[in-house]
This record gives sequence, structure tokens and C-alpha cells, in this order.
Amino acid sequence: MEPAIREKALENLRHGIPPLDLQVLHAITVREREGIWNSWRDYYLDDYIACGGSKVKFLIGKPGSGKTHALLLMLEDARRLGYITFFADARQVRLNKFDSIYQAVLDAVDVEALVTAYCNTVVDGLGYPDGQLMPEQDFFSWAQAQGRAADSLRRDIQEKLDALYQDRKINHNFALAFTQLCAHHLGSRRLADGQKDILQEWLKGRPLPARALKPLKIFTRIDKYNARHMMSSFLYLLRLCGHRGLCAVVDDLSALLERGPDGRALYGRSARNEVYESLRQLVDDFAGFEGAFFVFAGRTELIHDEKGGFKSYEALWMRIQNEVSGARPNRFADLFNQDLLVKEFLSAEICLELQQKLNKALDLGSGIHQDDFRCMVENVSMLSPVRRVVEAIVNQYDAGGGGNGEVCSQTGR
Repeated sequence: MEPAIREKALENLRHGIPPLDLQVLHAITVREREGIWNSWRDYYLDDYIACGGSKVKFLIGKPGSGKTHALLLMLEDARRLGYITFFADARQVRLNKFDSIYQAVLDAVDVEALVTAYCNTVVDGLGYPDGQLMPEQDFFSWAQAQGRAADSLRRDIQEKLDALYQDRKINHNFALAFTQLCAHHLGSRRLADGQKDILQEWLKGRPLPARALKPLKIFTRIDKYNARHMMSSFLYLLRLCGHRGLCAVVDDLSALLERGPDGRALYGRSARNEVYESLRQLVDDFAGFEGAFFVFAGRTELIHDEKGGFKSYEALWMRIQNEVSGARPNRFADLFNQDLLVKEFLSAEICLELQQKLNKALDLGSGIHQDDFRCMVENVSMLSPVRRVVEAIVNQYDAGGGGNGEVCSQTGR
């Protein structure tokens, strides 16, 4: 392993963050087949969502229980299955207005690639096989060189693009902006200088002056009132462009309960309630989306804090709470507790397996005695036992080997 990747992975682990390098992430994963992301991939991403369904999930757990680790692996599977993926931190994206979520998602999307993909379907629909154009050549000029009359060709292209504009499943303004980009890409109707960027910025939800949009016949902006309809249009377009849908993750949702360095709450009570209302609407309106899988993850305080957590907003809590609960994790629950999954399979033997994987993947040297691992698993702590194991191994490495007798005192807090 390259030293830079190894040191970055160690630095992340020291701060309780999973390695971002996927090779390292897989190398230190234990009981991979039992992870929640496997169930979500098999039952949702590769089945229900792929067939046009949609779902919102909430993942909770103690710090270090493996939430982010599981989400990163799920996103990798989603990309492999043909989904557009999105990952954000609730500290970085304001969640109290849905247009903020829409903007964050579209910021991560290559609009030009979507335009190209849709234009390929238009060209295919006109009866031209794919792959004949040179990279720098537009379809309109190429088809004219093949003997097509300009007027009839322009009319045929416009008819294909108008079909998207007339589709009731897509917002007219959204379709108008996108089809103008497609016509420019195909070469049938060129945009003026700067208009291509204006259309792309509008699709991403950027506020633009009316004088810039008026020549393009767009007279509205994407805001909190129409952002859900625009998101629905975007999801529908993704499937037309050959993608299975969108897999979006918002991590660290417990930021709703946290305070910044200055002591002020990151989200005041009114802003927090706006977030919960936005999530409530998302849960209720998700039937109108096609091919979308949203996961919001955070610490267990979100269900234990009755003054600021989910229970403080009854309209949301009534929709996501588990009416039937037990000691074993319910993998189909909308609110999934990662701690129950960890408790189900974690043992001293699994901790030893984790230690061996860490040692092998990151060259951490000698291990820790099995009795110390058993002590870490059985010792009560605010942190997840998995986190305590990782910290003990990394701390021992940092200390140049450490002593077996010191492990429990270092990690049992």
C-alpha cells in the first residue's frame, strides 16, 4: 500500500472516520455479508428502487458503530449498479429547506454528461447508429454531411425534444431548460454566448436574474415551493438517460442537536422543526419519485433526546418509528439501529478478526491479547465497542507497541 494512502487511512481512524479509500475500506471490513448495506442493495437498489420505487431510510447508532462505513460501501455498490450517488454532511448542507438538498444533489451531478446521454437516445431514435460521430463533431453537421436536408432534420430533432417537454412526468420549465441544452449539443439550435452556463446553473437551482432567463423563456426559479417537483423531474430524467436512479446519503444528522465552536446551536428550534417537517414531507411525498433511495444517518441521540430529537416532532416520529421492536435488528425498518446489528455479531473473536485485518491492511505490527479484546467488548462505554477496538489498535501503533495491560484503561470510557 502506498504510504500516503496508509497514513491518510490511519489519520481518519484516529478521528473516528472510516478510510475513504475503497480498497482499504473493504480490507478492514468484518462480516461483510451481514452488513445492512447488503440488505439495502439486494432488496432495494437491485430490485424495488431499480423498478421505479422509492424509499427513505434512517440509520442511527452510537459513535463508531460503523454507520458511515456502511454508507460508503452502499454508495460504491450503488455506483456499480448504475445509480447516480450523492454524499453530504448535515453540518455542510442546510436541511431546513428542500431546495438546499436539491442544490446539493445537482451540484454533484455532471449535467453535460446527462445532456450527452439523452442526445444519444435522440440520435438513436432518429435511426442513426451510435459511435459514428467524431468527439468534436455535432450531430446536425454530421447528418447534413450524410445528405440530410437541414430543415427536415431540424424538424425531426425538435419533435424528439418536444416529446420530453410534453411529458407530464417532468416539469415544463425543467424540460425547456434541458431540451435547449440538448438542441445546442446536437447542433440544431445554437445558444448565445453564456446561455449554456445560465441554463446549467438554473437546473442546479442557482438564483439568477430575470433578465438572464427571459431570452430563454424561463420565468421561474427553483425554490422551496417547487424543489420537490424539480427533484421528481430530475429523477425521471435520470432513468431516461440510462441510470437506474439516485442513491443519496446525508450523514451526521445529529448535527441538528449540536452546538458550534461559539456555543450557538447549529440549528435553532425553529430551524430544526423545519428540517423535521421537510423530512416528513419527503417521507409522505416519496411515492411521487421514481428510482430514489435516501438515507439519513445520525447518532442515537436523535431518538433518545425527547426535546430535540425525532420525538420532539410528532408528525415525523409517527411515520418512522418502529411499531414492533425486538432484540434483533429489523432490516426492513425505516428506522434502523446499527447498534443492534453490532450487538448481534460482535464478539472477542470478531474483534480479533478486525485486528488482523487492520494489521494486514495498514501494517500495524503486533496485535493485542485476546483477553484485552474481551475486556473491551464487555466494558460499558458511550462509544461503540467497534470504535474502542479500532482506537486501541491505532493507539497501540502510535505508542510503538504499547502494553497489553493498558488497553482497557485507554479505551473503556
